[in-house]
Amino acid sequence: MRRENFIDKFQIMNGVVRMTEEKMTTPRENKMGTMPVNKLLISMSLPIMISMLVQAMYNVVDSVFVGRLSEHALTAVSMAFPIQSLMIALGSGTAVGINAYLSRSLGEKNFAQADASALNGIFLAFLSYLAFAVFGIFGSHLYFTSQIDIPEIVNYGTDYLSICTIVSIGIFMQLIMERILQSTGKTIYTMITQGTGAIINIIFDPILIFGYFGFPRMEVAGAAVATVLPPPWRLFSISQKIKNYISIFGSSAPVFM
Repeated sequence: MRRENFIDKFQIMNGVVRMTEEKMTTPRENKMGTMPVNKLLISMSLPIMISMLVQAMYNVVDSVFVGRLSEHALTAVSMAFPIQSLMIALGSGTAVGINAYLSRSLGEKNFAQADASALNGIFLAFLSYLAFAVFGIFGSHLYFTSQIDIPEIVNYGTDYLSICTIVSIGIFMQLIMERILQSTGKTIYTMITQGTGAIINIIFDPILIFGYFGFPRMEVAGAAVATVLPPPWRLFSISQKIKNYISIFGSSAPVFM
């Protein structure tokens, strides 16, 4: 009798161990495959809409503070906006393509292909950065002189555009990392990092433009520095979250959940 009880207990324990191992090795289903469609659309779309709105506010904030310097300073920043818009368009376009492909791979549970698409997206973002960095070094001055001959506007614009393009690595990488995170359904994190980045920009814009609190008065160049400050911070914050969901950051098993 005791032997039979011992065997039964051993079998039960063995079964529990197997079930635990299966839970540990079986990937957890992504919410995009289980949540009702209406609830999923609202929970994912609203944070993305707010993130895009905040992204558009950066140039508005720069214009508000730069306009207090002079009319020429505001004109220079306004003339640089098309290049900044082109940067965001290229970065977002690449990121959206990666987002769609990665989401489809996750739906197919092809985690190796999802990892490969994420890596390719990061590589394309880096190539985009290199292209604009080269333009910033060699083409910023020509860009303004080809449109206007007022020296003050040319100098302001060259300083602003050079900084925004040469230090744009954070912008491109942040865009691709945000879309990678969004493809896993974690859109709330991108909204939080975008909002925090906007606050950082609003705080540092007047400080660097007008030289408050012991900082040097950088004028238009200060607005550019305040613009490129938040993306690296957002990139770091997003990468910490991505490490929990994506295997290319060192995990031995795919964890796109």
